[in-house]
Amino acid sequence: VFEKTGTFKFQFGIPGKEEGQLWYPRKVAVMRNTGKFVVCDRGNERSRMQIFTKNGHFIKKIAIRYIDIVAGLAVTSQGHIVAVDSVSPTVFVISEAGDLLRWFDCSDYMREPSDIAISGKEYFVCDFKGHCVVVFNEEGQFLRRIGCESITNFPNGIDISDAGDVLVGDSHGNRFHVAVFSRDGSLLSEFECPYVKVSRCCGLKITSEGYVVTLAKNNHHVLVLNTLYIM
Repeated sequence: VFEKTGTFKFQFGIPGKEEGQLWYPRKVAVMRNTGKFVVCDRGNERSRMQIFTKNGHFIKKIAIRYIDIVAGLAVTSQGHIVAVDSVSPTVFVISEAGDLLRWFDCSDYMREPSDIAISGKEYFVCDFKGHCVVVFNEEGQFLRRIGCESITNFPNGIDISDAGDVLVGDSHGNRFHVAVFSRDGSLLSEFECPYVKVSRCCGLKITSEGYVVTLAKNNHHVLVLNTLYIM
């Protein structure tokens, strides 16, 4: 855990497969109302989910044997955890208590999920191999596609601003590139970070100040980019 300036604050978890330990952690999300962390790692299975306090103390494990690889993780405004399986494209909605509330198969509409964002009752899922974002309602009905091959090549991160702008990130061509869409899918703007070559960017988040954050996995860098002014 770092300050927004990049100053190290603290870390939690020790290597291992027991409860409260972490084994190849892949995804983390924060529950906004409590600050609790939801962390997905491998554990002894293909995937497991654990919840920690905002100070990093282990609370409990949630069994998710039905998920192969968690490709996207988000928390709804009601505090439900949403996880996407990239192996067999499926969206799962799980309560904080660990109950599977509902799920829907999205393999008819996409090839390989890579991230998810939630806005209201709509679920926006990045399709890495389909070069687009596929939007579903919370019942799993297909609504629309956003983006296309020349604009959103191998998208690997998505977030939605408070104003409703949909930001989709990719690092195709070793540049971090962000395409901005309205919720209905019309392209508003495109931005590219020219200062640093990156490889395998993972995730995209908008901070409360409007900064854009991504992880450049092969560089071991967190990139923080200043506010995008979208006309």
